Amino acid sequence: LFLISTVALIWSIKKELNRMIGMTKENVLGAFDVFAGVNTGKLGEIEEREEYVDFLNKEISKYITSAVSYENTKVGSKIFNCLYTITSNIERISDHAINIAEYSNMIRDKQIVFSKFAQAEIMEMQKICDQMFDVLLNRREDVIEWHEHIAAMEQKIDDLTENYRNNMYDRIQSGICSDEGSILFSEMLTDFERIGDHALNISNQMLKIAMAEK
Repeated sequence: LFLISTVALIWSIKKELNRMIGMTKENVLGAFDVFAGVNTGKLGEIEEREEYVDFLNKEISKYITSAVSYENTKVGSKIFNCLYTITSNIERISDHAINIAEYSNMIRDKQIVFSKFAQAEIMEMQKICDQMFDVLLNRREDVIEWHEHIAAMEQKIDDLTENYRNNMYDRIQSGICSDEGSILFSEMLTDFERIGDHALNISNQMLKIAMAEK
């Protein structure tokens, strides 16, 4: 059985991780706006938020490492290990968000303009990420069904990435998109796909925690 202090500690870490996910969600959604040129003024806010997410990741990781050294139950150790993996994946999502946002510097310098087709795809990616974060932040009572929902959304991101990359090649051949614009769009697609991967990793660990706590 857990000690009361361990239960309280785990609850506190979960609360901080939810806060990190919320901040990371803001960064991802803002990054797509910056990339698409909808609101380039958000770049500074995203960079500041990214620094704070990095800080939280380091502090929470140190906190968990310290807690593990005193934990004397297999269940407790497993949960702390899952929490450690979750915080590192949240931090990686925020890294991909900053990548997407900072591509705007090259877009500005090279005066790259994306076609209306590419703009529509960027907005669809933002929409899917928004939905995925909402599901992550609102875990259902049926955790297995919840996890399956996240897995389905991650697969949708993979499918969209492949479709949009194929569309990009078609636009290149048609002369609709420039070479430089296509390179950046391709880089952004890779970040988009990785965001989905890390979100699934987070839900995998949350599922393990839920199973361990039963």
